[in-house]
Amino acid sequence: MKRYILPALALTLLASSCKLDLTPENAITYSNGFSTEAELNTTTSTIHFYLDNCMDAFTPLTKVGLLADETQNDGQLREGNPRSIIQASADWEYVYRMIFEANLLLDNIDKTEGLSEERYAYHAGQAHFALGFGYFMLSRAYGQAVITENAKDLKVYGLSTQQQVVDAGIEHALKAFELLPTYDKLRTTSGNVPASKQYGSKGNSATLLAHLYAWKGSMAELYGESSVDATEAYRKSVEYASKVINGEVGAYSLVSTPEELCQLLSDPSATNPEEIFTLVYDKSRGNESTSKNEVANLFATWPVNSTLTEGDLAQASFRLKKSTIQKLYPDANDARRTAFFYEFNTDHTVSGVSYAVPYKFRNAVFAIDQSAESGKSFLSINANYVYWRLADVYLLRAECANKLGDTSTAISDLNKIRSRAGAKTYPASGESDLKKAIFREREREFILENDSRYYDILRNGYVKTELTGKFPTLSTADIAGGALCLPIPSSAQRDKDGKVINGLILQRPYWFRYM
Repeated sequence: MKRYILPALALTLLASSCKLDLTPENAITYSNGFSTEAELNTTTSTIHFYLDNCMDAFTPLTKVGLLADETQNDGQLREGNPRSIIQASADWEYVYRMIFEANLLLDNIDKTEGLSEERYAYHAGQAHFALGFGYFMLSRAYGQAVITENAKDLKVYGLSTQQQVVDAGIEHALKAFELLPTYDKLRTTSGNVPASKQYGSKGNSATLLAHLYAWKGSMAELYGESSVDATEAYRKSVEYASKVINGEVGAYSLVSTPEELCQLLSDPSATNPEEIFTLVYDKSRGNESTSKNEVANLFATWPVNSTLTEGDLAQASFRLKKSTIQKLYPDANDARRTAFFYEFNTDHTVSGVSYAVPYKFRNAVFAIDQSAESGKSFLSINANYVYWRLADVYLLRAECANKLGDTSTAISDLNKIRSRAGAKTYPASGESDLKKAIFREREREFILENDSRYYDILRNGYVKTELTGKFPTLSTADIAGGALCLPIPSSAQRDKDGKVINGLILQRPYWFRYM
């Protein structure tokens, strides 16, 4: 029996002559590891393990983009200090482990005996969704990345262009969309509907496609790539967003109020009709397991963290001033002010600063800590990472419709979200810039919640006005050289001893000068 050993991340991208030093976690072999659906499902489960754990690859840009007034330790990073971003050591390892496992499944699924067409579609669909999502995330955060052909041929790969990476994401997302049913018709190997919306379905595949096409068009405009038809990309984004909004790919609906939304986001076991794609908080992984929603954890403070007091507000990792939130929500009737922030109409002042107290996520998980006065220490916000929900799709469609000149659809979608919050519809007093209004609405809706703001800024070309520090001074050459992306991880080029193992992967010009 011939056994193939799965490579670690760097080796996933490298020549087969290198020593492969990681045994596959699922102990799969090409010769006998896929003979039954139970064995096949081992790889499907491994794909989802890496999917659930891949977000660390993008953390620096998440932090750069967050709307915040103060941070405890990330000021230089948020200002685009190149060395601070390099020192953050973001690594795409788990993304490529996920990609490897997905390719491994697709390479070998035909060996599974007695697999019905429906079961084939389920497993292959999960693999294609993971590949589509992985390449989407890589195209946003790293720009250029490696596109691997399969899991069988271990060879040296160079970097592909951002548009090529986006196209790889689209190719796989389209296959997932074709293969997978709506979420309610998905069935795991046990015959049950999946326990979470982390599983690929027709609905989240359509949402992925809407985002991929929106990104494709906006990056073509940002980088001046005339060979890409940005208008057609926006049309495709609107097409797939409309499938989600119109209920063609699943039953999704906006919840009634921002308060109800917060309650649902704060309960991992709740059924949220607005939820489309989620990364699960799996507490069974260990006593120190934390939510995949790093954004929610970065803003976590009193009173959700009951080991703290109001006087500790100035110690939160990321902080917002009350004046900032008043400016963001100029309409006092906007229910998000009082739903997303604790006792918003009361002053919470520490050392002369009046803070807005995050309250979008209301529950926390604590670890037993005998050394602490309270007998416990804060571990995590108790929440899944609801990465995409229906409000996101409405506002993404509004953005792309506006770029296409369809202001009627754009305004209608924008006002759908404003009306849910009880806010004045567009155009409110003093409003005339629809593009900026949609961008601000995404800020209002997803504050404290997800990583979208950095990528929203790039899609709309607001780098010089919405980011601080070094970002407004970046030249056209800096941006073309990768300044808005993360540096290529060193693990893609060198082994742990610093030896070059892939000479085809070169650091982006902007980052090379700081290394």
